[in-house]
Amino acid sequence: MLVKAKQAYQFWHKYLQNISRVDRQTIGIKIDDNFLLLLEFIFRACFANDKFEKLSMISQAIGKVDLLKFFLQMAWEQKIIDNNHYSHLLLSFDEIGRMLGGWKKTIQEKTPTK
Repeated sequence: MLVKAKQAYQFWHKYLQNISRVDRQTIGIKIDDNFLLLLEFIFRACFANDKFEKLSMISQAIGKVDLLKFFLQMAWEQKIIDNNHYSHLLLSFDEIGRMLGGWKKTIQEKTPTK
């Protein structure tokens, strides 16, 4: 999952350089920052020893995926991102979201509730 997220970020980062300066410094930076936070949450979840910390990191990563989808949709609607790049990133986020959701569900099933 971390590899998939890194690949999506590399794809985004290459495209970011082609966005106009004004858009790059506004929504482009916002997307980039959230992308980096997503990578951080996934990385921290991978290496968290405590199940509750792991669940927290996964939940935050899921929130970032949803937020990134929203900002990408805004960029696409404003014609900042073309159809091909938007659909590629959206498919990546759908896959990452499914993987995160499955991971969260597995941990929740193994964790006793208080």
